[in-house]
Order: sequence, then structure tokens, then C-alpha cells
Amino acid sequence: YQRSVREAVVSTQSTGNWFGFGLTIVDSIDTLHLMGFNDEVREATEFCSELAFMTGSKNANIFEVTIRVLGSFLAMFGLTGDNLFYSKAKELGDLLVDSGAFDTETGIPMSDIDFPTGKAHFPTCNGCSRFSSLSEATTIQLEFNELTRLSNQSLYKEKSDRALASILEQLPTNHLPRIYVDVQTAVSSGMLTLGARGDSYYEYLLKQAIQTKDSRLFEEYLVAMESIKVNLLKSSSDRLTYVAELNPVMQTVDKMDHLVCFLPGTLALGTLYGAPPWHLVLAEDLIRTCMAMYHTASGLAPEIVKFDPRTGLFVTGQDEFSLLRPETVESLFLLWRVTKKSRYRAWSWDIYSSMERSAMHPEHGFSSISRVNGGINYPPIRQDSLESFFLAETAKYIYLTHLPDDVLPLSHYVFNTEAHPFPLRDFHWFKHELDRTHNVNSTQTNNNEV
Repeated sequence: YQRSVREAVVSTQSTGNWFGFGLTIVDSIDTLHLMGFNDEVREATEFCSELAFMTGSKNANIFEVTIRVLGSFLAMFGLTGDNLFYSKAKELGDLLVDSGAFDTETGIPMSDIDFPTGKAHFPTCNGCSRFSSLSEATTIQLEFNELTRLSNQSLYKEKSDRALASILEQLPTNHLPRIYVDVQTAVSSGMLTLGARGDSYYEYLLKQAIQTKDSRLFEEYLVAMESIKVNLLKSSSDRLTYVAELNPVMQTVDKMDHLVCFLPGTLALGTLYGAPPWHLVLAEDLIRTCMAMYHTASGLAPEIVKFDPRTGLFVTGQDEFSLLRPETVESLFLLWRVTKKSRYRAWSWDIYSSMERSAMHPEHGFSSISRVNGGINYPPIRQDSLESFFLAETAKYIYLTHLPDDVLPLSHYVFNTEAHPFPLRDFHWFKHELDRTHNVNSTQTNNNEV
């Protein structure tokens, strides 16, 4: 199923369809490279050389194309130096920029691109046209920054920077934007969550600061983390720390997506750049909650957990499925690299072992499952599909956790939100500059109202 689009249909080795071209193989090629599957990499490289974007979907999501496809091409060029991957990245970047996606009042991009016509458009659902997701508008910057660096053409970075700047100009007083952003005004609305549609905004504040040496983004990241601690951090009756949500009328919703489990890793990473020590303390508290999600019959985490004031963490039937998401193993990888505590490496292996036991088809590989709490009499029901991010992210982070630190060291690479590694420049200068800036501004940041 190497030529599948979004997912593989595991039992028949056939494919699902999303973008209209081979997303699974493109998204996972750097994982193949890191694992030393040289024959498969050669085959995948040949496939990429023949890839024609104009034959793709009429409704391809620009954010997903950017992080999965553009990100993969950029990473493979950095890892191999093969100009094919740079040329494909440049071709795709030009398509996205020339599509008119960024030609809005605020520069916040439209959500979709019609590849056959090369034109961007808003979603077709009723009432969707004026809004973009927070995470989609603010999780393209690493990729466009890297394309600007490689091409020496500022246009890509300028486009993505304008989108982020518009949102930062309209931040609420607590520095935590909602998940829907009006493309005409950049004002956000809807739920306040670090889960779906909100998560990677916070991840990319830090990672852009690491990539571009922009200490202002680092300071905004610090303010946002302080505000999360004040406004969203909760403790359950079973002594688990979790990040709650706020609904549109500012009422607390005691719910946490598995997606939020990116946060422990992000907090840990930030401490390498001068974030205060409590960030690492919180990271280690939150990862215990994420691991508690895996205390199921299958050993796999559900998509969402909720918290009852009396009984603590629980799972509802509609949230019981697992797509083998990467966020927890991503955080375990970063916590292992930052702290060297052996439990994080052991927990990563426990998760992989559960995947082998509960989510592996005996002949055709891994699969998402429908019920993580299937139990002995009702074993996990495989959904007969595999998301591309399992190969691009989940497998990669587990693998890297068990390798020496000099393989993609954090001092020399930053990972995009799809786990594609981009090389860093002038790391030591940047670390010094952040230390200097943080020392100057620490009192102001600590006293900032949130």
C-alpha cells in the first residue's frame, strides 16, 4: 500500500484516498531512511520523482499538505542532500503560494487547494467560509521558513509570518486564542483547547523561536504557558494533572484529547532554551496522565478522556477508538533526551509492545482500532486502516527513543509537527542569545497578567 493517500487498508493492502497522490509513502520516507531501509527508500524516491501535484485532490487541506508533504521533502533534502527533494519542495511551495491561499485581508490562508486548477478555496460547508482553524493557520511556519532558507527567497516566510502576526495582534488578554480564527479580522472564537484545532499553535511558538532565533516568539511562548497554568491546569480526584478546556462562555470542560499529550515534550524542550524549571516539573506530571490513558484492556490510549469529580479519569464509548497517535511517544522521546530518566524509554517500549499485541494484523502490519477497552471476551476491533502519521511520527519517535542521542540531536534539529526533522543553524549563538534575552525580561514575564 505504498501509494496510498491518507491511509492504508491493512487487510487487503489497498488504499484510502485523500489528497489524490501517495501520502503514506511521501510522509514516511524519512522514517524509512532513518531505519536503513535503503531499497525501499530508492523505490520511494523514484515514486516521488514521478509525483504530479496537478493530478491531486480538488479539496486538499493546505495545512496537512504542508506538514506531511512539504515537510517530508524538506527533511529528506536535509538528511540526504538529494536535489530531487528540494525541487519537489520548491514546486509544491510555489503551488501553495501562487494558489492565492494567502490573499486574504489578514494573510491567514484559506484552508484548501484545488490541485488540478491550482486555486485555493475555503471549505464548502455552510458557515465555514470566513474561518480558519488556529492550528492550521499557525502550523505552516517552520516549513515555509525552511523553504525560504534553502531557496534564499523571502516570499515563503513573508506569507506565513503575516498569518501568524495577524493572530498575535489580536490575542485575548489571557494570550490563549480560541480554535476558530476569522480570516477577515484575525479574531478568534469558539472553544479554548490545547486539543484538536488548537494544539500545534503552542508547539510552533517554541519551535519557530528555536528555528529562527526570534526571542519575541519565545517570550510569547512563556507567557502562554504561564496562562495555561493559571487558566486550564486542573487536578483530578485520582491525582492526575490535566489540561482542561473552556467552552465559548468560559465554562470549564473536564476533557483532554490525546492530542494534548504533545505538551509534556514541548515543555521539556523549552527548558533547553531557558524556560523556567517548573516547565519540566509540569511536563513530568502531565506525562503520567498521558500514560494513564494507556491503562486499558488493549494497552492503547483512546482518542479522548474525561474527568469525573468523584472517580477521576474515564472513557466514553464514542471516544474509545485509537488511531495510534504519536503525541505521547513524542513526549517520551523528548523527556528521555532531556532528563535521561530510564522510565521514559521503558514506557515508550511498553506502548510499542501494546501496539504489537493489540493493533498488528498478523500478515499486513498495524491498524487503528475501534475499542481500546475490548477486553478478553471482546478483543480490540481493528479498523482496517493505518494513518500516515503512524509511520511518519509514532514509529519514528519510538525508534529514536531507543537510539543514541547523536542520531538527530536536539542541538542540531527541530522536528515539525509531523516529526520531519529540519536542521538548525547557529545553535550555540541562539542559546546564548535566548539566555541573555530571558534574563533581561524574566521579571517582566513573571509579572505579566494572564
